[in-house]
Amino acid sequence: MDLVVGATGLVGQQIALGLRRQGRAVRGLVRGGTHHEKAAPLISAGIGIVDADLTKPETLPAACAGVETVLCTATSMPQAKDDGLHRVDHDGTLALIDSAERAGVQHFVYTSYSGNIREDSPLETAKRDCEKRLLAAKMRATILRPSYFMEMWLSPALGFDPTNGRARIYGSGEAKVSYISFHDVVAFALAVAANPSHPSAFLEMGGPEPLSQLDAVEIFERALGKKVELEKVMLAALEEQHHSADPLQKTFAALMIGYAKGDAIPGSLETARQYGVTLHSISDYAAPFRKAASA
Repeated sequence: MDLVVGATGLVGQQIALGLRRQGRAVRGLVRGGTHHEKAAPLISAGIGIVDADLTKPETLPAACAGVETVLCTATSMPQAKDDGLHRVDHDGTLALIDSAERAGVQHFVYTSYSGNIREDSPLETAKRDCEKRLLAAKMRATILRPSYFMEMWLSPALGFDPTNGRARIYGSGEAKVSYISFHDVVAFALAVAANPSHPSAFLEMGGPEPLSQLDAVEIFERALGKKVELEKVMLAALEEQHHSADPLQKTFAALMIGYAKGDAIPGSLETARQYGVTLHSISDYAAPFRKAASA
């Protein structure tokens, strides 16, 4: 039995559905259980739903009972309301690790983020503390450390909107980033779950080649056949935001500073080959935008 924690999220839901396609028995930890608005696709796929909540440790032992593998993608980001970074990402996930260990779970797959991102923030504290706890656990642990998701960082949500002729650039835009597709993170998680012979380890993951934000703009300009106007957010402004007392604002600033400084992951293609993952490129990501623009 696999337990997917974060099963209604972008990555977690696809992991849960992918495990079912492999014929595995899957349980999804869902706050609110079957009444959750995003539970229907899981139920339709034959995934069992357990009503549990990372902020309520007493609900976690039952969720972990009889489970061999836990795959955790849960996070309170990007909203992180009511001190969610501490309650969910830190204390809640640590409580989940404790419950999994007590329940005799054999393998815990945890989605963290790139080891190159080390700017101080509540999310950084949560991720690294959970990593340390897992490495000290009796369970086998696989810690997934993806670089920046292209679907998020190259999207209108963060000011990257080439379809409408605009792109927000953080810092100089020249530092290289190993943008990764969330689809590839899902593929890595499925590969790790399916092959227990892989050793317990950190798995640093990036896309097929490191590219700068400006490189990404050029790829979209070619795909769309038009120029894109740049809006630059200088590093000094991000550093000022990083001083914020608000946990969410501090975390966003830390991630943007790391983004501006770059995150190149060496050996990404070789790592992907080892796990049977075919990496998506930014050009792959840009292609549907071209089709939509010409429709």
